Amino acid sequence: MAEHPHGVWIWNLSKIGSDYLDKLVKQQARRVYLKVFDGKRDQVLNPTFWDWQCSSQILQDFQSRGMQVYGWGYHYGTNDVDQQVAKVKQAIDCGLDGYVIDLEKEVENRSTHPDVEELLQKLRSLVAPGTFGYTSFGNPALHPDVPWKILDKYCDLAFPQIYFEKWTTKRTEEEVKDCFDAHRKLGLTKLILPIWGSEDETSTKYNLKLASVEELQNYLNNAPGSSIWRVPENAERAETWKLKYSGFELPILERILRNGIQGDDVKALQKALNARGFNAGTADGDFGDKTEVAVRAFQTTARITVDGEVAQQTWTALGGEFEDQGNDDPNDDNSSAQLVKYGDLLGTEKSNIENGFYFPPTFGNRFANLAISSNPKRWQGEPGQRARYLQDADMPIVANSNNRSAEQIRQVIDYLNVADNSNKRYARTPTETYCNIFVRDVMRCLRAPLPHWVGTREQGANEMHDWLSKPANNWLKVTADEASNKASQGIPALVCWKNPSGIGHIAVVRPERGTPNNPRIAQAGSKNFKNGLVTDGFGTRSVSYFTYKG
Repeated sequence: MAEHPHGVWIWNLSKIGSDYLDKLVKQQARRVYLKVFDGKRDQVLNPTFWDWQCSSQILQDFQSRGMQVYGWGYHYGTNDVDQQVAKVKQAIDCGLDGYVIDLEKEVENRSTHPDVEELLQKLRSLVAPGTFGYTSFGNPALHPDVPWKILDKYCDLAFPQIYFEKWTTKRTEEEVKDCFDAHRKLGLTKLILPIWGSEDETSTKYNLKLASVEELQNYLNNAPGSSIWRVPENAERAETWKLKYSGFELPILERILRNGIQGDDVKALQKALNARGFNAGTADGDFGDKTEVAVRAFQTTARITVDGEVAQQTWTALGGEFEDQGNDDPNDDNSSAQLVKYGDLLGTEKSNIENGFYFPPTFGNRFANLAISSNPKRWQGEPGQRARYLQDADMPIVANSNNRSAEQIRQVIDYLNVADNSNKRYARTPTETYCNIFVRDVMRCLRAPLPHWVGTREQGANEMHDWLSKPANNWLKVTADEASNKASQGIPALVCWKNPSGIGHIAVVRPERGTPNNPRIAQAGSKNFKNGLVTDGFGTRSVSYFTYKG
């Protein structure tokens, strides 16, 4: 079962028909949210455990049919905290899979906030990690006095009540987007599992049209973990029983997703991002620039590592599960290719790394000073250091030059941290850029000789272009598509522009697919980036591509 499947909310179990289990199974419901508590009874403040519809047997009946049961309870922000906690504990002890606290108009009175925080703090210790949620108004911007930050602090999940069928100020998609945007603007970080409304009072009380089955199903399908409020009681009208709750769920992710990757898992990612208000574009399964921008925006909001790639941290933050299969590239069938740390190499092995990377002995020590920071990796840029070779013990090196993979290229590029402006080894100065230094460092880690020195003269991009053009040097001139294909197989590939009237430019071709005749690259230069397109670094200039033959 997905971590957060679609679900449906139940208020009064005795009023939804005795065949509710069969109906829920037929509609493929995977989770129910069952009312188990209220802070009042008979309209008087009196914290009450709803034992008439929450017992071990009732929960087992749901669970035996493949449904998780989350309890929910309405709380009023009152100071009888210990009584509330005791009653909720009775419900939890029946075997609930999670608990959702419902706080609404009463807690807009700021004097209730200390009691709310005490309640959340005490409930937090009773509810299993990852299963404690809160539900309240759909758009936090319209209810600024609700203690949103306190809720976000103690809870794992947010269930905003996005009952768009009762809202008429904008088009539905705009209203839904406003809700997600409001959560982000407030700095709320917890996973959002929206509740869509379908209930009789929309027409009987508000004289509005019920949301259609098609509209509700669309929002269910495109929002992982979303749910419907609520199962209709007796003769009430609602579309709840007409929906399928097995719709879209995030699959278990078995590889890292990044720009250039394609597949159904990318399509699921795009749906999940779009559902949360991060515009990933059309859910077409093609991880392009728009999807990367959306990933970065989500990572920023979720306060996790911002790198534009989707691995375990980002996928679980979206509500999915991640299982590393050890080979994250669908084009890479060479999963046994390994990297080793430079510091783990023996003397002879370490010497072999230097083949093809000459350094004039008259200039003294061939090695640069060690990095000044390990996480992130940063080196100084004082005079003479860039021209020397790196020697950090944790530097990744291709273990066997006859056994290469695309992931080796990615890891080496990531290690060198080229896009970090505080990494002075590659950061441009007012008068100089360092594309040749970065490319040489990458190729040395990949064990693909590319000389920086000829005699006592350093080689810039123009000189490197000329050297690469000589077949005897073990590099082959290829097309743009051939360079991309070779890189996807772990073969070192470069793109170079020879400037006949000035300084040229050179960059590393990445293994991910770019656009036609426009591969993905990493570069230092007038702008430094680890994952862009050739046109981002070279514009429309006529460039040459080379792949290593060794």
